[in-house]
Amino acid sequence: MPASLRTVHHLLASGSVRVLVSDLDGVLRVFDQGLWDELDAELGVDTGSSFRAILGHPYLDEVTRGRGTHARWRELVVEHLVAAGAAPGAARHSVDRWADTPATIDEGVLGLLDEARAGGVPVFVFTNGTDRVPAELAQLGLDAVVGAHGEHLINSADLGHAKPDREAFERAHKRIEHQLRQERGENGRADRERGELQHLRPAEVLFLDDSPRHVGSARAFGWQAVLHPSGTACG
Repeated sequence: MPASLRTVHHLLASGSVRVLVSDLDGVLRVFDQGLWDELDAELGVDTGSSFRAILGHPYLDEVTRGRGTHARWRELVVEHLVAAGAAPGAARHSVDRWADTPATIDEGVLGLLDEARAGGVPVFVFTNGTDRVPAELAQLGLDAVVGAHGEHLINSADLGHAKPDREAFERAHKRIEHQLRQERGENGRADRERGELQHLRPAEVLFLDDSPRHVGSARAFGWQAVLHPSGTACG
């Protein structure tokens, strides 16, 4: 078990955590990093070109803030690769291959999230995501984690702000409070208990992410945060 997961396990056991939040890409969902070199080779472009064209494209910032779509992002990436010297048909094929390559689930992270849920700690997934994220998670069978209707998914594309923006963490925290109040109300808990959830303190939230910037922003907001070794990523 990585040191980051051991730290999360220890903090959960301490009783100081009321909510556990996990990043998605690079933490719970991971991709084959060897794909980037394969794409560069088949396109005949310099090493790193595919990564920069896709995950480094400035339009991605718009997509993750709900001001653009995954489909348009792909179109712009194709144009970028063509400008870098790739043939149009090959560029589109490579972008489609990247977008359709299946991810895998980090079973260690998933096991920790399941353990937290079984112990009564609500779990949320907070990602710098796109309009495709709900469908992607359903395909991966993560309904048990994010809820059948995505109740425990916090997608930056829905928030209008993305990590590491402070506003993203403020809105994510409010979403968590709102969802927990709803669940307590549906379960018929006392008004007193629901009132306590209205004052969920940031320090009672534990966040796991593979980005040092995101972890730093989470801590600045007041969440406890643990840096996880990256399995890839953008979200």
